[in-house]
Amino acid sequence: MATIPLATFGLGTWQVQRLRWKVNLIHDLEERSELPPAILPKIIRPERYPQLEYRRFYARGTFLHDREILVGPRTRGEGSVGYVVVTPFRRDNGQIILVKRGWIPLDKKEQATRPESLVTDEVIVEGMLRQDEMRNAFSPDNEPEQHKWFNVDVAEMAAHAGTSAILLEQLSDESPSVFGELAAKGIPIGRPPVVEVRNMHAQYAFTWYSLSALTAIMLAMMMRRPARKRIV
Repeated sequence: MATIPLATFGLGTWQVQRLRWKVNLIHDLEERSELPPAILPKIIRPERYPQLEYRRFYARGTFLHDREILVGPRTRGEGSVGYVVVTPFRRDNGQIILVKRGWIPLDKKEQATRPESLVTDEVIVEGMLRQDEMRNAFSPDNEPEQHKWFNVDVAEMAAHAGTSAILLEQLSDESPSVFGELAAKGIPIGRPPVVEVRNMHAQYAFTWYSLSALTAIMLAMMMRRPARKRIV
């Protein structure tokens, strides 16, 4: 019992250190995301990939809609259910990459229901370089052969679609007022140009420090309690 207050206090302090690290990381990512867009390199070494995440790049080319991947179901906004569209993109230099285009509603799953989203002309795509999504313990494994995708795994998707293991996540600066119109047409709604990184370390630190204080009080009360007299 005596070690619990010390142990939980130590865990709280560790979470404070993690909080500082996460705040600095978010600051660095935000600065990186605000840099002017650059031409997407053809080759990105694996060790360099994390250093370029959230950096904005652009590429010219055409979408390969016949290799489209739908990830989900995914919710958006106030419980709307749909899918995230990931489409291979052939650049004008011949390289094929992955583009995470955005969210579409459930009733637009079939391509025949959203012809306006199937752009065939050469376009310029701008987006943030992204890595794999963070998975939780309840997220099932992807089943590529069954065309069932539950999370974005860049290497797995690239192997399945025959592309380079590079993923750009398209950005959307559209006003939320037009999202309904885009959804009705099945045009993927991209992510806002902001850094979204989970940061729960402050809550975790508060929890551990609270447990430390509570168990310390309980220990003090136990030590002050007078010993019971033994009846002979």
